[in-house]
Amino acid sequence: MHRVWHTVYAQIDLKRATIIIRDGATPPNELEVKIGEGNLTFTEARNMEYTLDRGNLDEVREGDQIPVDVSLDFIWEYLKGASGSGVPTVEDALKQRGEAAAWVSSDPDLCRPFAVDLEIQYAPLPVPCGDMEVILLSDFRYETLEHDLRGGAVAVSGKCNVTEATVTRKTNSTGS
Repeated sequence: MHRVWHTVYAQIDLKRATIIIRDGATPPNELEVKIGEGNLTFTEARNMEYTLDRGNLDEVREGDQIPVDVSLDFIWEYLKGASGSGVPTVEDALKQRGEAAAWVSSDPDLCRPFAVDLEIQYAPLPVPCGDMEVILLSDFRYETLEHDLRGGAVAVSGKCNVTEATVTRKTNSTGS
């Protein structure tokens, strides 16, 4: 009997990933962040409401929506902006200031606070070892921004105005 093994989960090493902070302009302004060390986590949650009938479980339905919760701790290796523009810092891109002062919110509702899209692109090496995975966290707004000057690290946490991340895969033909 032959067994076929399929990878159902792979750890993403952020050293092999690129995080792109993107605004809502056309064409978009982008800040490419190459992570040296760090971690990014996001949590999707559902609010389920259970109804009892004489003390026994009876009905279940979805309650209020819950935004995706994002946490990012990192030491960056380099920053790369869109060609022809200055290179904003991560803080500039999140706060719409400095080199990112003219950025447009990724949220089309202009009455809401400024938001950006976070895109994580992970391409395993060597090339034939798997497909590129792209995780899109839309309409992210930071809530806390912590700096560790001694460790040279930044920690960002916040929420996205969506209930789930968009995850896609495409053939990894470049190896980058």
